[in-house]
Amino acid sequence: MSKCKLIVFSDIHYLDERPKKLNANLKRKLTQYAEEIVMKLIDEIHDTKPDLSICLGDLIEDTYNHDKDIANYTYIWNILKKIPVPFYSALGNHDLRTMYSRKEIEEIMGYENATFSFNMNGYHFIILTTDIKRDVGEQDGGIYQAQHMSEEEIAWLKEDLLKNTLPCIIFTHFGLAEDRQIGNYWFQEYPENALMANRKEVKNIIHNDENVIAIFNGHQHWTKQLKEDGKSYYVVGSLTENIDMQGHPDGVYLEIALENREIHVIEKHIKLVTE
Repeated sequence: MSKCKLIVFSDIHYLDERPKKLNANLKRKLTQYAEEIVMKLIDEIHDTKPDLSICLGDLIEDTYNHDKDIANYTYIWNILKKIPVPFYSALGNHDLRTMYSRKEIEEIMGYENATFSFNMNGYHFIILTTDIKRDVGEQDGGIYQAQHMSEEEIAWLKEDLLKNTLPCIIFTHFGLAEDRQIGNYWFQEYPENALMANRKEVKNIIHNDENVIAIFNGHQHWTKQLKEDGKSYYVVGSLTENIDMQGHPDGVYLEIALENREIHVIEKHIKLVTE
């Protein structure tokens, strides 16, 4: 019998210095609590003792400054390395926004490649990471230049799944399941921005694979479950989202229990005492 317990979280948006003047979007991201909430999450992981922990990307809130973003990513990554169980992370659009190449962040993480797979406890886990695509333009400061998976890594995914015989879970930052984002603060007006740009190519591979039992993504700053072509998709909200606009970070994470091909998901929230 295969069993595995996971903690999955997303969208930390660590920022070393919060601007004195906040725009509406940054009021939704309580970046000042990022480090504290991560430390409390590490305590939770220590107490619950899962087999594995996964972050779905956006470790930092980018600053339009390459060197500062490198420093901030290094800082929060070194904190996350204190997680007392095997820990892996995808990369998000904010992590890549000011980078010259994905390799810069991969070197900080110690990854040869940020798209990869591994086996644990009778399961196959895949981390899918998008790449920087400069030819999509500079709209919105170029933030969605990291919205595409490379053709090479999509081909790798197909080959990896063909070789795999175990129940499989996939983790990525951008959404893959179609969703109009009705009621989403960030994406209701532009739902395509919530989703991986070339997701159809990815889903053509996933939907034809009987071993893939669930897909998890972050990015959308809300928590929900979707079904598409018989596959279960789970969206994980942001740890620091000011989701009720009352000044309290959402603190959301998922505790996941796998048993054979069954998956049981419990939504949990870290509570902070805020001013």
